[in-house]
Amino acid sequence: MYDLVLQGNLVLPDHVIHHGYLAVGDGRICAIIDSAGPRPPSQQFIDARGCWVLPGGIDTHVHAYSSATDPEGYGPLTRSAAAGGLTTVFDMPYDASQPVTSAERVRQKAALVERDAFIDVGLYGTISKQGGVPRVREMVQAGVCAFKVSLFETDPNRFPRIPDDELVALLTETRDSGVVVAFHAEDDEIINPLVRSWHPRGADNPTAHCHSRPPLSETVAVLKALEMAHELRAAVHIVHCTLPRGFELVNRYRREGADVSAETCIHYLALSEDDMPRLRGFGKINPPLRSAAAREGLWNALFAGSVEFVTSDHVAWPRALKDKPNVFDNASGAPGVETLLPLLYSEAVATRGLPITRFAQLIAAGPARRFGLYPHKGALAPGSDADITVLDPQPTWTFRAADSLTTADWSPFDGMTLHGRVVKTLVRGRTVFDVERGGVVSAAPAGRLVTPQRTGNNAEK
Repeated sequence: MYDLVLQGNLVLPDHVIHHGYLAVGDGRICAIIDSAGPRPPSQQFIDARGCWVLPGGIDTHVHAYSSATDPEGYGPLTRSAAAGGLTTVFDMPYDASQPVTSAERVRQKAALVERDAFIDVGLYGTISKQGGVPRVREMVQAGVCAFKVSLFETDPNRFPRIPDDELVALLTETRDSGVVVAFHAEDDEIINPLVRSWHPRGADNPTAHCHSRPPLSETVAVLKALEMAHELRAAVHIVHCTLPRGFELVNRYRREGADVSAETCIHYLALSEDDMPRLRGFGKINPPLRSAAAREGLWNALFAGSVEFVTSDHVAWPRALKDKPNVFDNASGAPGVETLLPLLYSEAVATRGLPITRFAQLIAAGPARRFGLYPHKGALAPGSDADITVLDPQPTWTFRAADSLTTADWSPFDGMTLHGRVVKTLVRGRTVFDVERGGVVSAAPAGRLVTPQRTGNNAEK
């Protein structure tokens, strides 16, 4: 007698079992059974025939506490994520109150996860501009999933540019622990003079933000991070890569033996700089939206297998920080945790014909593998956590930001027509979102802190 049996089109790592049975016990997947046999006995049964049954979505790039005045926090963020079919998110370390640069800060945020989160959460750590590397080991022991550093200075304390000598020390410290170091790859020596030049035109021309951060400012920073990974034999990941050339560089260094990877974000696949006159400050994102040609190049890279996974870079800025007349005077970033999985499915699978197994790699297996969670998470397999997303491919619907569960009442995707809809989300066999029952149904938060399995240079890749 299983706790739960679910029947539907089971998306396994390399094939689909149509109308198969997935059996769950004690929060884990116990068995995957072909539909030819009788339905296994269970205390609960979910009939998802006609729907895709996917491994729970994983978004390794969200910001829960960036706003000093209106922080979203784990409650609203993870409810919104669950509504979008996500079962795990990784929170970035650049909190407005204090960045995550110590084991104490890791433990403080872990307590918030246990108190408020409806799905599982992993934590990034970072280092201060000078002298932060001695704290790295204690943060690893406290449970960080990865470290994040920036080559562009947003704020000298909260979001600093890390000097090269500190980067070398960090990568040397982490290379044998299996911990990935993620880079925000933009060069501020190129960008800052351009921002000063374009700023006077930012009120009349929102695309000025894009011109102030040209492709060169990204690719030279990507190249720097990759060369450090190669020479220091460290694990490096490039976040929010916007350019096909960025993935070409990652592939080149991987062929040379470097332990490197890169992600892109859903907004770079769904939008372009042509949308800036409409979006204005609400489209200000770093790195910026690129040309329509670059967007199509990203799709080509995705279909070629170069893009390992896609993230949201979610941040729920209040409207008051995004509606300034001059585009440069607005906060950077946009909400997207609720739209990541359904929008990617709509654009990639329903519209462009991406195989559903490849979609599962992009939204679940890819991030799980890179950050040491696979196959504990990221796959429908016996022994894995019963993190499950049920997506009905039939509905065509319009996303409305006003109906979103995030604290932001706006979205760059507001009004978009999507094909396919998340109807259920389960975390360790527990239903946390059910569209038929009005949305998030968990009576209380039950998310847990995610801690990767690390085995140094032998970690799952």
